[in-house]
Amino acid sequence: MKILIVHNAYQSHLIGGEDIVVKNEVAALQARLGASHVFEYTVSNDDINLAELAKNMWGNSHHYQAIKSLVKKEHIDIVHVHNFFPLLTPSVFAGAKASGAKVVHTLHNFRWWCLAGTFYRESKGNCEDCVGKPLALPGIVHRCYRGSYVQSAASALAFAWYRLKAYQQFIDAYFCLSHFQQQKITPWLGAAKLFYKPNSIMPANELLPLAKKRGYLFVGRLEAAKGIELLLETWQKLPPHFELTVIGKGIDEANLKARYGRSNITFLGQLPHEQTLTYIAKAKYLMHTSMAYETFGLTMVEALAHQTPVIGLNHGTRKEMIAHRKNGFLCESVALGEMILFSYDYQDYEQMALSAQISAQPFYVEPVMHQQMDHYQTLLQENTHA
Repeated sequence: MKILIVHNAYQSHLIGGEDIVVKNEVAALQARLGASHVFEYTVSNDDINLAELAKNMWGNSHHYQAIKSLVKKEHIDIVHVHNFFPLLTPSVFAGAKASGAKVVHTLHNFRWWCLAGTFYRESKGNCEDCVGKPLALPGIVHRCYRGSYVQSAASALAFAWYRLKAYQQFIDAYFCLSHFQQQKITPWLGAAKLFYKPNSIMPANELLPLAKKRGYLFVGRLEAAKGIELLLETWQKLPPHFELTVIGKGIDEANLKARYGRSNITFLGQLPHEQTLTYIAKAKYLMHTSMAYETFGLTMVEALAHQTPVIGLNHGTRKEMIAHRKNGFLCESVALGEMILFSYDYQDYEQMALSAQISAQPFYVEPVMHQQMDHYQTLLQENTHA
């Protein structure tokens, strides 16, 4: 079996969870199949040229031809596409299919139906106003793509064109990262093409003694959808011995530091993944306050693997991954402060931390990779029986 992994990476100073997942997935596939059977085709948003982007975002013929040629030359069986927007465009699906490969697409976000990709709008909360519309007019009106009317309009027109061209016909299967996500999109894509396949993580290399864990940690982009403002507002009302460390960047970073600068809140900015894991290992709790549904929650699962329980808002994927009072706590946004206070001297913390690590084991590389290979085999067998 030969696999081609295709991915449109974020800018290098804003590396996202998807970029980490793709890197880990390539390494795991190469370990299982051999480096000669796993190929990569990646582009980066570092290379965006606005003039070229405006010309090619409707369907990039260069990437179409490159994927088509690579599949033919290397006799690739499965082309697995992660992010494709904005540089690759869905033309990569067509290029892969034109050469006879099976095509898989991991749905890291909800961008097929939502310009922001999150089903969240700051002025409304969870939002699905653009679902089912040929053109995402509400997304344009509310500047849902990068806070810009122009970029939102361009994105909305591009996805309207993708739907008109029926690019999704070239996708044989979608990987859903959570059961919540799978259930959410089944009405729009049908159940037959949807496969549950979560992201994978490596087991923790070293566990810190539980008695040495200190403080609370937030890891994520500093934007409204991630609930950072809710968290910081809540923290201002907590006693000063409650310490919060914030890892991540965002366009509102300077304003957040100015508004919520306190001795018990530390902003570290964006850190390399390995360094972030050291902070996760040291934290007593990870805060997962995203207001959006989320499709997975990589840092949440990484925290569990490091025996760091998670305090999360009670909706979306967190209801699937956090068992209340067993490997963390779930609460409504209005009760966040109360839950943080309750967590501080939780009498069953040691058992909760041990349970957290156990709950992360289904997301380790080996079981997830076994699941992924089974899905690949299923698709190839369909091809054989066609």
